[in-house]
Amino acid sequence: MQEITKAQEEILHALWEVNQGAVSDVLNVLDEPKPAYNTVATVIKVLEAKGYVQHVTFGKTHVYSPKISKTDYAQHVLKETFRGLFNGSTTQLFSCFLKNEKISLNELDELKQLIESKIEKSK
Repeated sequence: MQEITKAQEEILHALWEVNQGAVSDVLNVLDEPKPAYNTVATVIKVLEAKGYVQHVTFGKTHVYSPKISKTDYAQHVLKETFRGLFNGSTTQLFSCFLKNEKISLNELDELKQLIESKIEKSK
């Protein structure tokens, strides 16, 4: 999966929101200040070339839809971050997260239960 820019990611998020639509539909869900129509169209075409978006044509209108789910994209980004910033070390990742984030006791308990469940399944 090719990397995408923040601007491309913003358009992809808008496309996930509309699910499928023309450039104008994507433009409508973007926050102010909205980019120009041609800018959105160009970014969508780049996303399509990178394999994130597909389209069908109805007359002269292209209707775009995401080829990748938000969940799949999030997993890809997390995996790349995990490899790049934490050298693939789960311990480094969790240690950094726990030291730098305010986590409630309820969230810590949920994480503990998830970890204990994973340990039991692995035995």
